Amino acid sequence: MSTASPFTLTDDDVGNPFADTPTSQPYQTPSYIPSSTTTYPTSTNAENLTAREEELRRREAELNEREATLRREQEQMRQAGFHPPNWPKFYPLFYHDIDVEIPEANRKTVLQIYRLWLATMVLLIWNMISCLMLLVSHPRNMNNVASDFGVSLVYVFVIGGASLYLWYRPIYIAFQRNTALYFYIFLLFNGLHVAFAFYMAVGIPGSGSGGFINLLGVLTDGKIVATVFCVVAFAGWILDGLYSLWMWKAVHGYNRSAGHTLESARNEAVTYGVRSGAAQTAASAYVRSESGNFTV
Repeated sequence: MSTASPFTLTDDDVGNPFADTPTSQPYQTPSYIPSSTTTYPTSTNAENLTAREEELRRREAELNEREATLRREQEQMRQAGFHPPNWPKFYPLFYHDIDVEIPEANRKTVLQIYRLWLATMVLLIWNMISCLMLLVSHPRNMNNVASDFGVSLVYVFVIGGASLYLWYRPIYIAFQRNTALYFYIFLLFNGLHVAFAFYMAVGIPGSGSGGFINLLGVLTDGKIVATVFCVVAFAGWILDGLYSLWMWKAVHGYNRSAGHTLESARNEAVTYGVRSGAAQTAASAYVRSESGNFTV
């Protein structure tokens, strides 16, 4: 009995290398079956988007139209002489623009008077600080330093406001409108300001001034700091009075050359009174009075 050798291989074991091998099936991707939950944009969504765009365009057009209307109204107000208040910037009270409202030939004069008013305000504040230095230094030969400081503090508000409305605003309006009434208002109250400036330069004790007399008092007591403040205040009041006097003469000369008279100023005052309704009110009250006396 023969046994097979483990090292003996048959053709079936080795296989025919020249035989055709079966080819594998190519890879096929599975066909995509859309899910029933998948949604696509519809024509309704597109219509809604278009409607929103049209609404935004319509609102934008309305805003542009309103802005254009506002600009036209502001331009009409400017042409009619109406301007929104712009001065002072922190709390506008009235419109102030020398380059816009004042004729070119008179702008320099108005600007100089405006600077004079600003300098007066600075001087009033400096004078108040000088009187405060008098109070703090407490000179032995001066008994009215407390009154000086109190009065000087009142001057900052009273004289500051009065100078604005009694001589600066009138000269601004006078050159703006070329009216005799406002020229004479300026000449009256600026003349009073000239007298006030020289009065402050004297420095009478208790008058609220760091002028000459108070300067001598604090100097003789050896209060150097207070003396320096009073020297500046004294010099400031002298310069303020001289510059105010020079501007007064310049405006007075212009007023005469323009042909303005007191008679024309009175006529303008009557015209303004009639326009304001004061004259009609007084006349109506007189007519209603049986005795001929004015009753309101």
